[in-house]
Amino acid sequence: MNLKNLAVIVLAAGKGTRMKSSLAKVLQVLNSKPLLNYVLDSFAPLNPDLSIVVVGFQSEIVKKKFKGRGLVFVEQKEQLGTGHAAQQAKTTLGNFSGDVLIVCGDMPFIKSQTLVDLLNIHRTKQAACTVLTLKDSGKKDFGRIIRNGNGMISKITEYKDASIDEKKVDEYNSGVYCFDKVLFCKALESIGNNNTQKEYYLTDTIEYMAKNSFQVEALQIKDAGQFLGINTQEDLHLAEKIITEQIGSS
Repeated sequence: MNLKNLAVIVLAAGKGTRMKSSLAKVLQVLNSKPLLNYVLDSFAPLNPDLSIVVVGFQSEIVKKKFKGRGLVFVEQKEQLGTGHAAQQAKTTLGNFSGDVLIVCGDMPFIKSQTLVDLLNIHRTKQAACTVLTLKDSGKKDFGRIIRNGNGMISKITEYKDASIDEKKVDEYNSGVYCFDKVLFCKALESIGNNNTQKEYYLTDTIEYMAKNSFQVEALQIKDAGQFLGINTQEDLHLAEKIITEQIGSS
């Protein structure tokens, strides 16, 4: 499959403090392979024109581990949030024209078909941005998808900044997006760090799009397993259990 005019940015700079490990989060081993390996494999069938990996903590080790895979590495020297991480890729995008797929380096169960479906919706709807969301009745510490009275996405509120009412919303953000490249770069210029974390959130680009009347779409799924991000040793143990069960049933 070749979805032309596609660039992918993998956010893989985080230290992963909650892992309580000396190893960078994307280098944590799951079933004998680093976490980042799974994410790279997930979008490989899409044959992107450009694959950018934003590295930070232990960047040289990550680069060495994944050299030879046709990746372009850019460095986030200070971890100032997901929006700041994405900003580091702007120069590398350069004259690229097309769509930009954003994926997280710690989501080992995201499916290639889900990414294809996301891109297809984005292009069919001719959207400025398309967000992968989860509809789930379980309580999670994910960002909330906030929709207006017409059912359109107006913003994404990070869990730590969400009001009591916003935390009641049962549609969650995955951290996976597809953007029109030109509008993506414009939106990145608009974001600030006026939030509880004092970080530059990538999610703030969605509010920029909505406020400026650019079309924001969503692919809503109900498979919570694809949204599992590895942030703690408990998450890693759960992922190992899931993989063991998958192997056992295959």
